[in-house]
Amino acid sequence: MSYDSVRSVHRLIEEGIGDAARLEYILDRLEKGKYLYLSDQKYLESLLSSNQMNMTESTETKVESNALGKLEKDLMNLNSQLENILKNRRKTDKSSEGQPMVESQKQDIQKFKHGPTLISNKNEEVTLILSVVLGLVSLQGIGHMYVRRIARGTGILVLSLLISALSISFVTGIIPKETIPNTVLAFFLPILVSGYFMLYVFQILDSHRLCVAYNQYVTEYGKRPPWW
Repeated sequence: MSYDSVRSVHRLIEEGIGDAARLEYILDRLEKGKYLYLSDQKYLESLLSSNQMNMTESTETKVESNALGKLEKDLMNLNSQLENILKNRRKTDKSSEGQPMVESQKQDIQKFKHGPTLISNKNEEVTLILSVVLGLVSLQGIGHMYVRRIARGTGILVLSLLISALSISFVTGIIPKETIPNTVLAFFLPILVSGYFMLYVFQILDSHRLCVAYNQYVTEYGKRPPWW
C-alpha cells in the first residue's frame, strides 16, 4: 500500500474533490493492499494533477499578492522619506536666508565677476628638449625662458655664449697664448670646458624643477606664481 496515495485520496475526500463514492472504493482497495484497476488509477491521477495545478496557481497568486503588497508598502515609505527630506531642506533654506555671507562665498562671487583665469601648464618634455638640445650648441637657458624665467634664462644664455666664445677663441688662436699667464695657461681650456658642462647640467635640472613648480601652482590656484 502506498502511504502517499492513501493520504492523497483522504485529502481529496475531505476537500470534496471528485466522486466521493468512487474515491471511497479506491481508498478501500489501497488500504487493503490491492491493485487499482487501470481506469481507477487514471481517474485518481487526473484528480491529483488537476488539484496540484490549482494549488500551484493559488500559491503563485498568494506570492504575487504578497509581492505587490510589499512593493506598495515600500513606495509609501519612500514617499514619506522624500517628504521629510523636502521639509528639512525648506527649513534649512529659510534659516540660511538671514545669515551673513561668508568670506568664501564673497571670494567665489568676486572670481565669477572677473571671469575665470585660463592659464595653461608648461610641457615638461618641451622644457627638457630645449635645455638638452639647444644647450649643446651654446644656447643654454632657453628652457628657463620657456617657463617664463626670462632673467635667469638670459643670464645663463649670455654666460654659455661667453664661455663658448672664449674656448673657440683660445683654440683657434684668436686669443694669443702669450696674453695668458703661464700659471693659468695649462688649466685655462679645461676650466672653460668643465665650467661649460657644469652650467649645461645645471640649466637642465633647474629648468625642469622650475617647470614642475610652475605647473603645480597653476593647477592648484589657476594663475601664474607670484614670483614669476
